[in-house]
Amino acid sequence: MRKVLFLDRDGVINKDVSYLYKITDLEWVDGAKEALAYAHSKGYDLIVVTNQSGVARGYYKESDVQILHDYMAHELDCSGSEWSTDFTFLLLSTS
Repeated sequence: MRKVLFLDRDGVINKDVSYLYKITDLEWVDGAKEALAYAHSKGYDLIVVTNQSGVARGYYKESDVQILHDYMAHELDCSGSEWSTDFTFLLLSTS
């Protein structure tokens, strides 16, 4: 059986800033990288789920979010853990 841990992104692994999509605005929650590494060491696959209504509202593009997620995954990989995180995000209509 596969163990999977689903996590929200904003406010859980990174500090919640309004409409985060820029790498320069990313701030990790204290201890988040270590907690993710610990969960992975216990056999959990990690999936980050995030609602990015800023894409639906036209504030930024899906590709902007993907660039941020790629950067976050790279930072997690470089933190001494040999694993990667899957990022999945949901788009909500503003109408």
